[in-house]
Amino acid sequence: MANAQGVLVQSVARALEILELFQNKREMGISELGEAMGLSKSTIYGLVNTLVTFGYLEQNSETKKYRLGMKLFELGTTVEARMDLRREARPFCEAIAKRYGQTVHLATHWEGEVVYIDKFDQPDFLISYSQVGKRAPMSCTGVGKALLAYLPQSYLEQYVFPKPLPQKTSHSLSTKEALLENLETVRRLGYAVDDEEIELGLRCVAAPIFNHQGQPVAAVSLSGMVNKMTPEVLALLAADLVSCAAAISAQLGYKQP
Repeated sequence: MANAQGVLVQSVARALEILELFQNKREMGISELGEAMGLSKSTIYGLVNTLVTFGYLEQNSETKKYRLGMKLFELGTTVEARMDLRREARPFCEAIAKRYGQTVHLATHWEGEVVYIDKFDQPDFLISYSQVGKRAPMSCTGVGKALLAYLPQSYLEQYVFPKPLPQKTSHSLSTKEALLENLETVRRLGYAVDDEEIELGLRCVAAPIFNHQGQPVAAVSLSGMVNKMTPEVLALLAADLVSCAAAISAQLGYKQP
């Protein structure tokens, strides 16, 4: 187990240690798990039952022993897809970043936030607010709005609208109505614009990336200073970025209707 800093929740740590035991053995019973963990059967049963409830373990109906559940497969598939996305998108992102000398972001989403999974900075222009692995609000980022425009309405109702929209700058969208109107524009144009909504002085254009099932799984963006990202330049960038996003989508198996 890797060293960690901060608060360690014992029950969570024990549950994770139980899962790790299955790396070496396909199925294990309560007694085996208790012996391996040095814990009583009652404690092990409680932990195992919780893992079963959430799908991380399942019980073999014949042997009555436990094995890894489908939830782990689902999560692993999600991680694998994200890593495939980075690999497929990298050459396109690198090319467009070099062509325009601007920062390119590749981001996905998780429960109402964007998660930056890759970034291509230029030596003479570094953006500090976005780092790989960092999260940001969807409503005030180009990549976030590019995704929200094509995610189902239920996603917005569950993850975006239950709380006030984050106000990162005075330009951030502040109401549900304003965001919905903005997303309609995104769908009409095929790309989103962040006009100093996440950070003053920065303007961004972003386009959605779709997987083979036609689902919006990520977005790619170009960001630069407002004095360089004029409306005329933005229109040029947008057309090229939409083509870049379409090329990445095609690599992921997406066939445009």
